Amino acid sequence: MRPESGLKARPKRLSSHELAAVLAEDRGRVLQTVAVSRETLERLDRYVALLVTWQARVNLISPSTLGEIWTRHVADSLSLERRLPAFRRAVDLGSGAGFPGLVIAAARAEQDGVVDLVESNAKKAAFLRTVQREAGLGGTVHAARIEDCGAALAAAEIVTARALAPLDELLRLVAPHIAPTARCFFAKGRSHEQEINAATAHWRFSMVKHESELEDGSVVLEIGDIAPR
Repeated sequence: MRPESGLKARPKRLSSHELAAVLAEDRGRVLQTVAVSRETLERLDRYVALLVTWQARVNLISPSTLGEIWTRHVADSLSLERRLPAFRRAVDLGSGAGFPGLVIAAARAEQDGVVDLVESNAKKAAFLRTVQREAGLGGTVHAARIEDCGAALAAAEIVTARALAPLDELLRLVAPHIAPTARCFFAKGRSHEQEINAATAHWRFSMVKHESELEDGSVVLEIGDIAPR
């Protein structure tokens, strides 16, 4: 029976074998354009495998993007990671399924820096800790609201966030806590200019705009010297 007019048919649920094949192709597309070390790739493979397993019982990412973990989520996170300077401690806000925080940690595991993850959802925080443990990643998972993680933010040299909140709101969350020398790297989509304009009504800050090589109109905003107007 055909679906009623105006209603979209529900997407076909992939079997485990079908999903594995789709993810292998998706992974291959990313590795054709992004160079990572063998050790980093092993950590990312373990991470993705755990995400797929946990996704069956915890909604970590949109089910419609499950077959695009590598091209949609991992590649985007690696693009942000390549913009970061060396650091001893970074804090990723609203980590959710771990993008970009766990990807940054996987890519920087051979260096001295660690990545702390802030995620208030207890089930997602448990997932993040499992990936840290099984992929051998350092850092602490803070199962708390961002407003309650002032000590972690104060110790951070780098703060990251992806698909979390408008820029004005992000600055409100971090400004009372971070050190004057800390830098924020926020992944933003095509509406970033409107977000910047809204934020400048309430905040002064320095900014470097890193254009995305993956999606037209998307950027990573490097923000520093934050002060209220």
